[in-house]
Amino acid sequence: MDKIETTTRRRRKGRSSSRRRRQGARGPAGLVATALALLCACAFSTPAATALTPDGTSSFCIFHSFFLSFFLSSGSHALSPSLADEPLTHRFLLAGEALLELKLAFNATVHHRLTSWRRSDPNPCVWEGISCSVPDLRVQSINLPYMQLGGIISPSIGRLDKLQRLALHQNSLHGPIPAEIKNCTELRAIYLRANYLQGGIPSEIGELVHLTILDLSSNLLRGTIPASIGSLTHLRFLNLSTNFFSGEIPNVGVLGAFKSSSFVGNLELCGLSIQKACRGTLGFPAVLPHSDPLSSAGGKSFRFYFGVSPISNNNKKTSRFLNGVVIGSMSTLALALIAVLGFLWICLLSRKKSVGGNYVKMDKKTVPDGAKLVTYQWNLPYSSSEIIRRLELLDEEDVVGCGGFGTVYRMVMDDGTSFAVKRIDLSRQSRDRTMEKELEFLGSIRHINLVTLRGYCRLLPAAKLLVYDFVELGSLDCYLHGDGQEDQPLNWNARMKIALGSARGLAYLHHDCSPGIVHRDIKASNILLDRSLEPRVSDFGLAKLLVDNAAAHVTTVVAGTFGYLAPEYLQNGHATEKSDVYSFGVLLLELVTGKRPTDSCFIKKGLNIVGWLNTLTGEHRLEDIVDERCGDVEVEAVEAILDIAAMCTDADPAQRPSMSAVLKMLEEEILSPCMSELCYEQHLEL
Repeated sequence: MDKIETTTRRRRKGRSSSRRRRQGARGPAGLVATALALLCACAFSTPAATALTPDGTSSFCIFHSFFLSFFLSSGSHALSPSLADEPLTHRFLLAGEALLELKLAFNATVHHRLTSWRRSDPNPCVWEGISCSVPDLRVQSINLPYMQLGGIISPSIGRLDKLQRLALHQNSLHGPIPAEIKNCTELRAIYLRANYLQGGIPSEIGELVHLTILDLSSNLLRGTIPASIGSLTHLRFLNLSTNFFSGEIPNVGVLGAFKSSSFVGNLELCGLSIQKACRGTLGFPAVLPHSDPLSSAGGKSFRFYFGVSPISNNNKKTSRFLNGVVIGSMSTLALALIAVLGFLWICLLSRKKSVGGNYVKMDKKTVPDGAKLVTYQWNLPYSSSEIIRRLELLDEEDVVGCGGFGTVYRMVMDDGTSFAVKRIDLSRQSRDRTMEKELEFLGSIRHINLVTLRGYCRLLPAAKLLVYDFVELGSLDCYLHGDGQEDQPLNWNARMKIALGSARGLAYLHHDCSPGIVHRDIKASNILLDRSLEPRVSDFGLAKLLVDNAAAHVTTVVAGTFGYLAPEYLQNGHATEKSDVYSFGVLLLELVTGKRPTDSCFIKKGLNIVGWLNTLTGEHRLEDIVDERCGDVEVEAVEAILDIAAMCTDADPAQRPSMSAVLKMLEEEILSPCMSELCYEQHLEL
């Protein structure tokens, strides 16, 4: 031991002299000295420092030993000239321990997931789904969607204090959202949708002052929505739909600016945001002055509502009670008027900002030199440098949407031409070559009813920017359900034009592409409309890119949107062309009824839109089915479309028609009696 210590001191002295002669230089002697220093630190480490792992092993020594071997073997090719510095070593150790605790909580080892997360690799920045900031190498992003992860989210997540993005959507996680997430003070985006998370939203989430995206939809969350969310002044996208939240939605701060689509599917919610009065009320609550004896009983405050007779527990005169009600009512009316005016003012301000406003802000500081731009067969009249320059300038003001596969920006060139840019984050860099081949295949597809992929650019190490044609009117979901900026509602002919065009696009993917493409997420928000209301199917092929494939045409991880998914897809996770046919049938019903598949009128009765329709058609109540905004429409036309939708949504996938058969039936019904393009335009004239 004395010999080792003497040698260590001698080499440390030599290393110090070398540093004075050459700043930052590191030779083999320096690496050996660092290695020996780490061994000494390991040998004299305290019990507290060596008990960081759940299994009680001496992780401090293990990690430092692996760091030692890593640096000795890597030499000058290490990640950074300062990787042997003690602060960076300690930082890697802490981040690695936090991530390994997450892996243990995910039950990932049992299911052979996250195999690259292991103690033998000292650098967590190269682990699957992990991205780090440059140059300080702190864990900045955890991107693990569609990984079939189970278990819970470990409180150790709170130790990643520089984390900016947490994406664990479309897994099988359960348990609560840990309150320790408040320690991730740099968080910008949280994607936890489509899991089995339980409990409530921790109020501490209101301490994440930089949070811009919060998606907790399609879970088993309960309780009230914490008012602390209203203090998140940067929050631009909120989705709490399809849970079991209850009570009044707090109308505070930014919470008052979100529409009903952020809360749909929570039957016990009420409040101004969803235009639903809370139970037992006929209006806004009138609060009596606290000085009135009626305002409290047993130390508890009472709130009186219009239309509800209060119960008095004392013997005060009736006149005094009436005076209190009148005063309270007048005060409440004044407050309500102020609240409504404030809400309208917020809405007015939000309209001046970007449409959608749901974004993950690009970090221009981390954009590397030599960005790669790939364009396909469509010749663009712009140089690569011009396109890359425009891509680098995109920020939150250019956001037009935020979907399941990433944020969508609008990029405007100097000549006024617009393109849609979708940012997708990659959790598996090893599949990059396969991904490029898939993108090349998607870029070769051209059809009037499909959104054209023009190319892609890689600016960030773990993200690609896909460049598409920009479709002017936005999604059918916004246009159909009143969230868009349409001048007039869609009439029957317009809806049939959209149905027919969407069927043509989907049939092309199934039958004319080789190999055929299963979309897996047909829904109204993935049908885009141009100025002539010609539909364009978007996001095709992305599910296969971002989710593991079990076979050429069959995948085993559920991706899609609640309400549109075929029953067999929910049960076994196998997506086929017939799954798309079912989703298209739901889309047809949405066009006819004007109702979302997750409308509360279905859920209250324990039905979905398919079951609801079967009930009404059995009772011959067509007048309750057709959206009144369709205008005058013949009963026979409605019945024909409903028959097609019923075939598409048959519970037995073997009984559903193919998309080519669906297209043929629609053409016969919509284009009859003539099939020429001229007749088609005349028949669908708006």
